[in-house]
Amino acid sequence: MTAIRFYILFLSLLFPFFTEAQVSIPVKVSGNTSANALVHNETLPPLWQVARQEGRWDYLGGNQILGIAGMQITGTLTNSLTFQGKIEMDYNSRMEKLYLHTGWAGVKWGHLSVKAGRHLFAPIFTSDYSGSGSYLFGDNHRPMNRITLEIADFAPLPYTDDRLEVRGGISQGWLNDDRGEFGNSNVLLHEKYAYIRWNSGRWKPYLGLNHSSLFGGTHSNGDDIPVDFWATFFAQGSKKIGGGEAANAAGAHMGLYDFGFFANTPHGAVQIYYQIPFSDGSGMLFWHRNTDHVAGINWQVTGINWLSNLTIEWAQTTYQSGNGMPDPGAIVDDKYVSITEIMNMESTSAFMLEYFDISQDEWTTQEVKDVLKEQVNHGNEFGGRDGYMNNGLYPGGWTHHGQVMGSPLNLTREQMLYARPNVSLKGHEAIVNDRFSALHAGAKGNILPQLRWNAMITWSRNFGSYYSQYPGRYTWNEAEDYWFKGGREQWYMLFGLQWTPSRLEQLSFNSTMSMDTGEIYQSAGFTIGVSYKLY
Repeated sequence: MTAIRFYILFLSLLFPFFTEAQVSIPVKVSGNTSANALVHNETLPPLWQVARQEGRWDYLGGNQILGIAGMQITGTLTNSLTFQGKIEMDYNSRMEKLYLHTGWAGVKWGHLSVKAGRHLFAPIFTSDYSGSGSYLFGDNHRPMNRITLEIADFAPLPYTDDRLEVRGGISQGWLNDDRGEFGNSNVLLHEKYAYIRWNSGRWKPYLGLNHSSLFGGTHSNGDDIPVDFWATFFAQGSKKIGGGEAANAAGAHMGLYDFGFFANTPHGAVQIYYQIPFSDGSGMLFWHRNTDHVAGINWQVTGINWLSNLTIEWAQTTYQSGNGMPDPGAIVDDKYVSITEIMNMESTSAFMLEYFDISQDEWTTQEVKDVLKEQVNHGNEFGGRDGYMNNGLYPGGWTHHGQVMGSPLNLTREQMLYARPNVSLKGHEAIVNDRFSALHAGAKGNILPQLRWNAMITWSRNFGSYYSQYPGRYTWNEAEDYWFKGGREQWYMLFGLQWTPSRLEQLSFNSTMSMDTGEIYQSAGFTIGVSYKLY
C-alpha cells in the first residue's frame, strides 16, 4: 500500500466527522498523523525502541518505517452521559500492509463506561508512568477485539463521607492472531480487576486484585476446547473440560495482587506499590510461599522544571512457588504417576514397597504425599514450577501477535531464536524467559519549554523458564546444556528527545537512541520521526 493510498483512506475516514461536528450536540474531534523510522544493527531491535508501544513495531529484527493516522471523537449528550470513539490505522514496512490498529466506540454514564471494539485493557497504572510495564495487561501488545465494562477512576462509595473509594472492570476479548504451530486458535480472554482505596486526604492506601484467563478455542490439532465460563470466572475446576482442568482450574490463569498508597506531597503526587504475581492456588498464598514481586515508586514531579515523572522499580519473578514439581506423584519408568493414581491402585502398599522400600499395611493420602515429597521432590513442596505467562494447555501463553501481554522483560521463543539461533530451547511454550530479577529506572521532563526528554535504563538477570529447564515439568532431569542456568545478565537503555516548534505547536519532531548489551544479545539503534496534530 503506497503512502498516497494510506492518507487518502485516512482523510476519507475523517470527512464525516468534520460535518458532524457542526450539529448542536457538543462534539470534540482530534486527529493526528505521524511517520517514524527505526534503524538498528542485525540482531533484535533494542528493547525500549519497540516495547510498550502497543505492538506497533515488529519486535524481531529488521529496519522499519511506521506510519500512523488516527482520530478521536467525544461528545456530550447530557451532563452525565458522553460518547467516545477512536480509530487508528497503521502501516509498518515489515508487515507490508495497512491494518486497523485501534477502533472502538463507547459511552460513559457518570463513573461507569462501556466500550466495544479493538482497544487496550491497561488498568493497573492510571497516571504518567515511566516503568518497565505492567506485569499483567499493559501496553506492550497490539490491541485486540474486546468488550469492556469498567469504573476506570476511583469513585466514592455512598455513606462513607467520600472516604472509601472503588474502581474495577471486566473485559471479554478474542485472540484471533496466529499463535504458532503448536498454539491454539480462536482463544478467548477473560480479564477483570477490582481496587479499593481509603481517601484520608493526603494519604490514600489501596489494595487491588487483577485476574486474566485464557479459555476456549481449539487445540493445535483442531479439536475444540470446551468453554465453561463460570468455572473460568471463579478459577474453579471443570468436569465439562476434564483432564487437569477438572482438578485444577478451567483455562489458564494469571493473577496480580497490588498493594500500595498514593500520597500528595509538596513536590508532587507519589505512588508506592508492591505487586505480587501468581498463577495458581499455591502462588496466591503470598504470605506463605510467594516471594515474587514488583516493587516501585512512581512520582509525578512538580516544582522541578527539567523533571516531570520518575519511576524506579525492582522486579523478581524467579521463585514461582519453588522448583518442586507442580503436583504430588512419582516417576515410574520415566513416566509420571499422580498421587491419585497411586491411591487408586489395587495395592498401594505393594507400590510403596516396590518403589520406595517402605513396608506398611495401610496408607493415607497424606502419608504417601510425605514420602513423595522427601524421596521424589527432594524435600521441596509440591505446587511449584508455576510458569508465569505460560500454560501447558495454551502454549501461546499470554502473547498477542507474538508480543507479551504484560512485562516486556519476559522474553519469547521467537526473540531468543532470532538472537541466538543455536540455543536449544525445550518444549513448545511461547515465553521461554519468565524468571528474572530486574532493576529499572525511567524518567522524563523538559529541557526547554519546547524540548522534552525521556530516558530508561534496565538491568536484568534472566533464568529462563521452568518449562524449558525441566521439560515436561514432572521430572528432575534438567535439560542438557540448559542455556539460562545460573542466570544471564542483560542491559536495556534508551534516551529520547521531542521538539515542538514554538510557532507551529501542532508539529513535533522526535528521536531516540538506544542500546542493549549483555549475555543474551547486543543491539544498538535509533529512531527518528515527525508527528502532526491535524485539528
